[in-house]
Amino acid sequence: MGLLDVLLGRTKPAAPNLDKLFALPPAALTLEAAEGLKPTGQAAVCFKPVAGPAFADAEAELVSLLQLEDAPGPADGPALVPSTNTPEGARLEPVDKYGYRWVVITSPDFESLVTRVHFVNSTLQDHGYGPQLLCSVFGFAPAGRGATSYLVYLYKRGTFYPFVPLSGERRDNESELRLKEQVAGDLAMEADLDRWFPLWGLPVH
Repeated sequence: MGLLDVLLGRTKPAAPNLDKLFALPPAALTLEAAEGLKPTGQAAVCFKPVAGPAFADAEAELVSLLQLEDAPGPADGPALVPSTNTPEGARLEPVDKYGYRWVVITSPDFESLVTRVHFVNSTLQDHGYGPQLLCSVFGFAPAGRGATSYLVYLYKRGTFYPFVPLSGERRDNESELRLKEQVAGDLAMEADLDRWFPLWGLPVH
């Protein structure tokens, strides 16, 4: 950062560091102890698809590798294992109304889930599509499976924030701030509250 940036109060965003995702398992233990929230077994990676054969090839490789990890089978089998029907799997959601796509990953083992999310991000990043990555989202809910809260990882910022949606596209700001305080010792939290973007209609439960 240059002197002019300091004088004008400008700051550069943190460089993407996917290894920060591996701080999530300790944060999950913190949430369970402090809030009674447990991982739901689902997470998702959000990215902006672009036109062109190169991106299509990267997406095809991602699909192929996920299939090999989750359910080895014939080459002409389904592109992705439906995560709603298997304890471990992945599915590629259609483009949403904002023009983004979601890869939804399911695993009952949270460390495995985090590793798979890291893998999806890394595959796209290694193919030069880091700029297309938006965020990764992890679901948490009470043992009785009440309303789901989320931890969101902002790829370009290298930071996390909590998102607690309510019905009618409202959010529980008080709970979000409380969750931030609970996991601040485990995760790099996003300090700019304006970047705590609401993510309505998440495909993660």
